[in-house]
Amino acid sequence: MVELVVAEELEKILDYLAKNVKDIGGFNLETKKKVFFDIIYRNDSIFECFKEAIREKWVQFTESNKNTIIKRTYTSFLYREFYDFFSFFLQTFFGLNSRESLDLVIKEKISYTDLLFEFNYYLSEKEKQLFEEFSQSLDNNIKGLFYPTAYIFFIIETLGIIIKGITEQNFKISLEGATYSSENERNCVNFLVIVKDSRKELYEYYYKMVLYYFLKQFGTIPESAYNSVLKGKEKLYEFALESYSPKQNKERLVDLLYYFYRKCELLNNFCPILDFFSFICSRVEDSIFSKKDIIKKDYLSKFNFSVAKKNSLLRIFDYLDRRSTLSSTFLANNLPSIKSQLNLFLLYKKYYFGSGLETLEIGNVLFLPDRFKKNLNQSNKDLQYVINANSILNINSFLDFFALLSNKNNINLIFENILGLNVTEINYEFFKCFFKSLNEKLNLILAEENKSLTNNQKEEPMSFSFIIHHICRMLYVLIDKIFLSDNLEEASKNFIDPRGRYISRNIALRVLELFIFQDYNFSDDLWPDFLLSLNQENISKRIKKYDIELSSKHFYNQTEINRFMITYNFQTFSDEEFLESWLLKTLIIPLNDFIMEITNSVSERKNTDEIYGILSQKLLSSSSKPDNPEDIKDFCRKLARFWETIRL
Repeated sequence: MVELVVAEELEKILDYLAKNVKDIGGFNLETKKKVFFDIIYRNDSIFECFKEAIREKWVQFTESNKNTIIKRTYTSFLYREFYDFFSFFLQTFFGLNSRESLDLVIKEKISYTDLLFEFNYYLSEKEKQLFEEFSQSLDNNIKGLFYPTAYIFFIIETLGIIIKGITEQNFKISLEGATYSSENERNCVNFLVIVKDSRKELYEYYYKMVLYYFLKQFGTIPESAYNSVLKGKEKLYEFALESYSPKQNKERLVDLLYYFYRKCELLNNFCPILDFFSFICSRVEDSIFSKKDIIKKDYLSKFNFSVAKKNSLLRIFDYLDRRSTLSSTFLANNLPSIKSQLNLFLLYKKYYFGSGLETLEIGNVLFLPDRFKKNLNQSNKDLQYVINANSILNINSFLDFFALLSNKNNINLIFENILGLNVTEINYEFFKCFFKSLNEKLNLILAEENKSLTNNQKEEPMSFSFIIHHICRMLYVLIDKIFLSDNLEEASKNFIDPRGRYISRNIALRVLELFIFQDYNFSDDLWPDFLLSLNQENISKRIKKYDIELSSKHFYNQTEINRFMITYNFQTFSDEEFLESWLLKTLIIPLNDFIMEITNSVSERKNTDEIYGILSQKLLSSSSKPDNPEDIKDFCRKLARFWETIRL
């Protein structure tokens, strides 16, 4: 009976969400502030009682805390109370049967600032049906944002805002990883909830530093307008210097790496720690030390592993080192403007297509070349235009002309007419497929290493959890070696450039940035634009009086901000293609078809006027609405020259 009543309430809520989310253009990180609170206020009297109950418990806690010698923090309070708050909140306001379906797997007090809860929520068949219908009603407006994982994400974000507001403490409560599985007739959402320091002071200063450099690009803003943000920039370095404490940083570093370990383990995915890994390894490369030497001497030497197992761990570390560098190279170009998105596309197209078909099939450019070759051979059986070595070279040369595009709307128009997606959507799919193949290759390497170990050494096989555990500990040793000396002057001596990039205050800031990765798992190259995008409205108001109009090139939109959350927090691998399949299906086959259709439509490949006419007709269809048709025509004239050099 309870299950039926709760399911009816869930159906009403999802109907309300479907209507209102469509009205605001889809889910985004601001949705929780409006739509989810609207849902709560439908039970306003109960909500007021709920807040009062939290407030009473917090007052009791603070009163009892006055009589203790060792003062307790919000973590002690939430360790005891969060499950009850969360369970009541789920069922009372959001129609989920938490009394019967919510299991607390584990709760851990990681430090005086951080807590970790792992939950399972088991969906009934009715709940599963409702969420499937809800997802379909949204028409996949954000690919990769799956329900009910997204639903629970927003509920936790909303509850965090409420508890923080009542306690007036500087913490953040968030869902930090979720998987959805359907096994043994049970549909389960397994997820981590993290309570952590909000780092309010750090982000206040960090944002001002970012804002300072952002405002400097506009010459019409007077110097006086920079004063407050310039002070914030300097305070960031002061804060970093004050925070530099090798002992405390080592303790906090253990907590940070445990967070990464638990998140990667739950998602069965190395992706959340990938950019942190690259950040550390690139700094070690700037030092006077060798990564492998540090790992061998300062870490592996402490274990009674066989030489074979130690070498296996080193090979896995080397794989992740090389691939994290590649990932960071691509991610550093994942900036907001459409032109930056185009440059990112051209960067990875050159990497994958620039050396031809043979490299894709048997080289180490792809993670899974055998899979690519198998898929290509299978596809060629049914394709009108067979993909061969010349096809890849033609595609690479054809796409070189795309560097001539400049108008943002025209860039997307060209991509949509040829590939069916705009360039930002293509890049988002690329990263998800890239990470899936990277993780799969890691699993294959692990299987090969285990096969070798068990055949020759009769050792216990290494699990994914074992690998993540040791990678995290290796990273700790690397950080300790280069950054955490007795003082900053000594730490500077660990680097090749101690008087330039690695002066004391820069090292202190790099150490501080390590902990930002807990909040933003993605590349530090993207943090400035991400923070600016979160504050877009305030920035626009700030500079309006200087007659400066900001455009979309300066900021990520809400969908793009969501994608950062999706990529690093939700396990979406089961629904994604491997990179090797995606390249073939999304890029190679459509581009080859486009090229060959035009090739077969002309009487003479060197007749650029005829080719120009066909290109214009295709790219300026009646449904297209380019900002400047002449720009498209000019691009078509230049692109027509490609057919003079086509290889057949």
